[in-house]
Amino acid sequence: MGIWVQTSTKAQELISESAWVWSAAVQNKKGKTDSLVFAKLAQIEVGSPVVLSQVPRVERSLLRMGYFSKTGEVKFYRIANRNRLVPAFNLTDATANFAEASMAFEAGRGEYNGLVRVQLMNISGTARDFSLAGENSKNYRSAEISYKEPFVFGLNGSLKLYGEFVECDSIRQRNADLKYIHNISWEWKYGIGGGYKNDKLFSSLLLSYDNRDKIPLAFRGLFAEMSAEFSEFVAAGLNGAYYQPFSKNWTLLLSAKGFGMLPPKDYPREDLFLIGGKNDFIGLTPRSIRTRAYGLNEMDFQWHGLEKSALHIFGQNGIYRNRAPFRGWEHILTYGLGWEQGISNASLAIYYALLQGTQPMDGLLNLSVRIGF
Repeated sequence: MGIWVQTSTKAQELISESAWVWSAAVQNKKGKTDSLVFAKLAQIEVGSPVVLSQVPRVERSLLRMGYFSKTGEVKFYRIANRNRLVPAFNLTDATANFAEASMAFEAGRGEYNGLVRVQLMNISGTARDFSLAGENSKNYRSAEISYKEPFVFGLNGSLKLYGEFVECDSIRQRNADLKYIHNISWEWKYGIGGGYKNDKLFSSLLLSYDNRDKIPLAFRGLFAEMSAEFSEFVAAGLNGAYYQPFSKNWTLLLSAKGFGMLPPKDYPREDLFLIGGKNDFIGLTPRSIRTRAYGLNEMDFQWHGLEKSALHIFGQNGIYRNRAPFRGWEHILTYGLGWEQGISNASLAIYYALLQGTQPMDGLLNLSVRIGF
């Protein structure tokens, strides 16, 4: 028998009377996730002293996984005759499994890029993830597969396997990457791994910090990541995004990204970054530029006035290193509009981006549709 404690204030009054410790975290209304798996995902150490400031950190961490949606505030359950407090999170299962089709069309050149992806998340409530994708354009084709196995060897981390086949400009590449990602805390994690890429063995390191309130359509918080791969050269990068709300419905996203290869020299084409598209240069056709170094920053005003939606008004400034025989850096300035809307178990995203100096009808259209199941 137990007692519900409805608010954090009452919980604070309760635990101030004597020493209290955490019991395993639970969902207030159990979904498909196994109870033991949910407790592990929450990362609350059973038997550790109760610290109520940990609760919002746990909740944000769970919402960033994409497995859950928030339906109410956290409640606390006191186990009768024991100094144990059970945090019960009001999280329901999100529509995490989806099939996605997206297209990028550059009106000025009449070229398109198409992508199809199937993603399964939290398979059977085990926190296992799997995805399969294929991409095609005039000069580029690829297929990729990824799988995540959680809690390997009983540790607070997961193994992620990634494989990719790429055919571009008559060059074929087969890449495989196995990485162990360990959760240091609710916000910090590191990764270490290696694999085979472009006929070379490589090792990799990753360190990231993330306290965004949810994924997708984050409204506040900070994300930062440092990564590096080591083979015959070093490929290193920095990636960051900061969401700052300035009203009930408006938030400002400030983001930056930079990657480069050391030592600086003219590398073979297959080793260069293959960039362009909504995830880096939003005004370029996906995978349309090869370069050994690039950087960009973006300002994105977002309106979240409707449920499961966001209006984007953005501007992006970036540079990339030219390949021989050209020298120096190429400058790219992009601006445009975007709209993301979730409807029941489906979502639609539309972005239209213009490069500086182009005509209004010669921009790049990115359109994607997701169907959840």
